[in-house]
Amino acid sequence: MTRNPLILVFLTLALVLTGCGNRSIGNKIDDQFLEPKVLSRIQDANPDLAAPTSRVVVTAYNGVILLAGQTPRAELRDQAEQAARLVVGVKKVHNELQIQQPASALARSNDSLLTTRIKSSMLVTSGVPSSHIKVVTENGIVYLMGIVTRAQANQATAVAQNVSGVQRIVRLFQYTD
Repeated sequence: MTRNPLILVFLTLALVLTGCGNRSIGNKIDDQFLEPKVLSRIQDANPDLAAPTSRVVVTAYNGVILLAGQTPRAELRDQAEQAARLVVGVKKVHNELQIQQPASALARSNDSLLTTRIKSSMLVTSGVPSSHIKVVTENGIVYLMGIVTRAQANQATAVAQNVSGVQRIVRLFQYTD
């Protein structure tokens, strides 16, 4: 029986990368499948949540769901949260949907740039476990998610605060201490 060296390299790399974070491969895979399930449930809850008048961004980290974006009415915001809570595997929902028109393409582009700049700054800052932190930016608001100590959360927040263009930071960490 011959083994493909490429498969062995891939498996080794996967094991090494798993050791870099504090979540198992199973948790990471669960989160990847959870995001589209939650978004689908939200869009099924009300057609207005799937319409161009709403922008719902779903992010999962260790079963914790962040709902970000914009919707035109408060009842839609509430319906989105209720729908997300009904999905199997969801541990907690942070509903940060804003009641307003969806962000422009320019704002979304700026958000992507902000996220990249924050992640890059975290990578070069000692004491910030960037592999344990997910950065999501929506309409200039930066959401920080992850499983960290309080000191690491404070360091990550300080890094994000020093990036020009950040309007507000929302910490959604799970603390290990």
